[in-house]
Amino acid sequence: MGRKNREQGLHLIKRPGSKIWHVQGTLFGERVRESTQTESREEAEILKAKLVEEIKKIHLYGERPKVDFNTCAAKYIREASIKSLDRDECHIRQLSPYIGTLDMTDIYRGEDPDTVQPTALERYVRDRIASSVSRATINYALKTFNKIGRLATEEWRRKGGKPFIESFTRAYLIKEKEESGLVADHGLKPTKEPRPLFPDEQIVLFNELPEHLKPVFEFGINTGCRDQELCNLKWDWLKKIDDTLWYFELPKGSTKNNQNRPVVLNSIAKSIVKSLVGNNPEYVFSYKGRKLGSLNKSAYRKARERAGKVIPDILKTNVHSLRHSFGERLTESDIPWDWKQALLGHNPKEVTWRYSHYYKGMANMLKLLKFVEMLVKYSSLDEMQKMGRVA
Repeated sequence: MGRKNREQGLHLIKRPGSKIWHVQGTLFGERVRESTQTESREEAEILKAKLVEEIKKIHLYGERPKVDFNTCAAKYIREASIKSLDRDECHIRQLSPYIGTLDMTDIYRGEDPDTVQPTALERYVRDRIASSVSRATINYALKTFNKIGRLATEEWRRKGGKPFIESFTRAYLIKEKEESGLVADHGLKPTKEPRPLFPDEQIVLFNELPEHLKPVFEFGINTGCRDQELCNLKWDWLKKIDDTLWYFELPKGSTKNNQNRPVVLNSIAKSIVKSLVGNNPEYVFSYKGRKLGSLNKSAYRKARERAGKVIPDILKTNVHSLRHSFGERLTESDIPWDWKQALLGHNPKEVTWRYSHYYKGMANMLKLLKFVEMLVKYSSLDEMQKMGRVA
């Protein structure tokens, strides 16, 4: 009888090997298993009573449970399976000191109407601006908050199928037209415009690169692959049709848009791949037997700094300039827009290379090969001199 009554309410227990009190039991049909994070029985009893009151408010009075940002963020980190999760976690850690313990319904940008002071989220934005962080970086953090809020209201469910949270206020982003004023008045770091490498800059920069980076940078500017697509490129993904058509079939999960993507190799990219056979059994690009982690590290940055002494505008470029250069050169070569999108991995519906349409797919793959082969001239000093692109 005593055991039955005990199981119908909440009680305190200490788990084997632990000095911490835990609340355990069932109340209004809701199973509870929570740590009080204290060794004091008195403090644990207070926390248990508070928990009982919160559950009563929900079940007897229909009040909405309070869910703070940290709770939602922790659930997001546990359940998300996206490539950008590490970056999202970084922004969550930066947001948490400002809004972590606030109920999701109480978080918004702007001023508090009662105090006429910036809200917690607005203070985060202003502090980041004062730290000379770029608009894009701040907006990414706000987008992460919005993404978590959307999941919590639209997809996540608690007991009874009810939304994890009832509502939240989307954080509005810093718009482009606001940027100039914030840069001048508050120290916001100006957004860098995407910039390609010009042929003369390519020659100077690539000559300054250490030997292990020269192949991957040359490959990148001839294929348009992103940093992590290059660093994670595997031999198993290489496909060959005789010696005519070589391409890597990047699987889902390895690309930004999570779609399969063929990376067709022109003669330069193919020769690079041939030269790297045997360096690493799994990854195409490696250094001292290990895969590359990222291209944007000190070896590249020091090479760019040295090259910048020859051509100062090189300092305005970055690793992503390889991809911008590839896209710019496709445009200069009059590649049709749909095919340019296909080569950049944007998967337009008009371009079909799926194996369900093998012959049409192969014809299109060969067409892609023809287009990327047109970019070989940009790596030839003689051709660039003829075009007047270098002295």
